Formats: sequence, C-alpha cells, structure tokens
Amino acid sequence: MKVFITGATGFVGRHIAGRLAEDGHELKCLVRDTEAEASWFLKGIGAEVVEGDIHVSHSLATGAAGCDAVIHLVGIILERPEISFEQVHVEGTRNMLVAADAAGIKHFIHMSALGTRAGAGAAYHRTKWDAEEVVRTSGLDYTIIRPSIIYGPGGEFINMLMKQVRLSPVLPVIGNGRYRMQPISVDDVAACFSKSLTTEAAVNKIYEIGGPEALSYNEMVDTICRVMGKKRVKAHVPAAMVRPVAWFSEKVMPRPLVTRDQLDMLLADNVCDITAMRDELGVKPVSFADGLRSML
Repeated sequence: MKVFITGATGFVGRHIAGRLAEDGHELKCLVRDTEAEASWFLKGIGAEVVEGDIHVSHSLATGAAGCDAVIHLVGIILERPEISFEQVHVEGTRNMLVAADAAGIKHFIHMSALGTRAGAGAAYHRTKWDAEEVVRTSGLDYTIIRPSIIYGPGGEFINMLMKQVRLSPVLPVIGNGRYRMQPISVDDVAACFSKSLTTEAAVNKIYEIGGPEALSYNEMVDTICRVMGKKRVKAHVPAAMVRPVAWFSEKVMPRPLVTRDQLDMLLADNVCDITAMRDELGVKPVSFADGLRSML
C-alpha cells in the first residue's frame, strides 16, 4: 500500500514510518526541510520526502497524489504566539482531509489522544476532539487512534523522568501521585497504525490504546527506579503550589517548564480498555517494565 504520512519526522512518526517500511508499504512523508537529519532517516528507509506544511495546500496535494491512505500525525503539545492548538489540530487536519478527498484517498488514519472529549478541561484535548469531529464528518473512511502516554527512544516525558532518576536522589511528584496512566511503547503504537491499514474492522473505528497496566504516577516512578536499579525518595508537591508557577512560566518563558493545560492533563486519569486493540488489531502491548528495559 502507498501511504502518505504527515508528522513523520517526529518521535512517534519516525517509529511509525519505520514499522510501515518493514511491513512492505511504500511511503511518502511530509517534511519541512528535506535536508534535516530526520528527513535523511526517512530517505534511508526508502521513503519519498515531500517538502511542505499542513497549511500549504499544494504540498498536501503533492503528497497525497497517488496514495492509498493517509496517516495524519501532526500535533503540538505546547502553543506558541505564532501557532495555536486550533491552527494545528483542527485547521491542519481539515486541510489534510481536503487534499486526501481530492486525491481519492481510501483510508484516513488520524492520531488523536486519550482523554480527548467534548468539553474537556484542557484546550489540547478540546481541539483534538474538534479535529476528530472533522475527520468523522469528512465522508472518508477513517480510523482514529487515541494513545495514552507514549514512551521509547527519542521520547520526552518518560525520558525526562529517567534522567531525573539517574541524576537526583529526590524526585518531585505533583499532588498525591495517585492519578493513573497507561504508558505504551512507541513500537506498540507503530504496530497499531500499521495494523489499521490492513484490518477491515478498523474502518470507521476509534481505538483507545495503552499498555497492559494502569499505573499511578507513583507506581510509574517506582517502576523506573526499580528497572534502573536506583533508590530514590519521592517528594510530593501540592498541585496548588505548582499552578502559579505554571501560569508564571507561560507568561515569561518561550518554552514553559509546565503549562496549566499540561497540569490539568497530568492530574486526570488517562487509562482505557485495550480489548479492541488486542482482539481486532492483534497488538499485545509490552509491559512498562519490559519496555523500559529495552531502552537501557
């Protein structure tokens, strides 16, 4: 199958592109800079790179031309003055759908996020929901995939925690640490996207995906310490003390330490039922501990 991928130069995108190439698919990938290191990685696995942007219609048309499916991964976790969640998640998705429809694309596979819902407290999740609505009402066959926190080589969140464990005897934990996540290996995420291309049951379906365990933040930190062979002390910091820091860092830092949006998402449970992921896509996710060991 010939597949056009947006966001292929990102952490998750590179792994998905690599898995699709291994599975024998022909790839075209949208990139901002054809000479960037990530673009050379894509070229190295046999992908054709198309220079452009999700806000440049002719580049999307060029990328979608001749393809059977689109995997749309572009997203941001942090707004900046020049770019908003609305512009990237909603308008960018709409632009890609228009190009896919014009090119006669048969299947649109969309990366969303676990926790996405109408009226969500976090702007990130609200705009992800709006993007899903655009996909669902497009008239194209679609698959929407909502992952929990993704970890692996090149990722940020879990890698940041691992760095803290490596360097500091005391680990800060916001709030009581009992909020839960279902961390999933990036390789398992890539497998879900690849399987969605060839699984008939995946058409017009939403998959919530995660690892096999729902772990509290405390348990995640303890697992990282155990796998890395480190003994560390957790220091709980009241969320009410962190929120003003988040507000201040949003106002004065080009890349805030944490935003209020991110804080809201962190403190909410982020877990799901992975039965459909296992039974329909045939992906049996690796445990968090085993996934971490593969990174060491």
